[in-house]
Amino acid sequence: KIKVTGAAGGAAFGSMAGSLSKVKGPALAAAAAIAAVVIPMKVIAGVGAGFEDLKDSLDQVFGSIEAGDKAMEKVFQFAQNTPFQIEDATKAFIQLKSAGIEPSMDMLQTFADTASTSIDQLGAFEALIRIVQRSAAGGMGLEEINQLDDRGIPATKILTEALGKSREELSQFGKTAEGAAEMVKILT
Repeated sequence: KIKVTGAAGGAAFGSMAGSLSKVKGPALAAAAAIAAVVIPMKVIAGVGAGFEDLKDSLDQVFGSIEAGDKAMEKVFQFAQNTPFQIEDATKAFIQLKSAGIEPSMDMLQTFADTASTSIDQLGAFEALIRIVQRSAAGGMGLEEINQLDDRGIPATKILTEALGKSREELSQFGKTAEGAAEMVKILT
């Protein structure tokens, strides 16, 4: 009886396996279709979450949701008129405001225009933001100036000619809040 039952069961499972193998192709196609929908949704959700984080940071550094909304409007306006993404513009606003500097459209447009003449537009824009941010604390040195030089903006030449100082003297001059502010003014 066990031999007969085993053979009957094997025959039943064999035909079921054959039927399932016929479903394999459509099942794989359905799984691929589901993946094609789910993966972009995960990417979109990630972008949305990142955007919300930036908006929360704007609200925080500008002091309220309303002030953050106004700053976000400026970010959108700036991003529409420059080659920079909304994320990059938002980070610039956050960095400047967190350093105690009110980001003005004139300042940011000047930075964008300057960066557009460089070999690395985004890198130059970010370097200009860092220089202004660090100058607020009196911490601008050769590293920041070199970042601009490396991107095709002759910051060292501009500063040495305008201030009549050597590279080493610029480093010392930029360590004071007054000196850093003067250097930023000259570069701007």
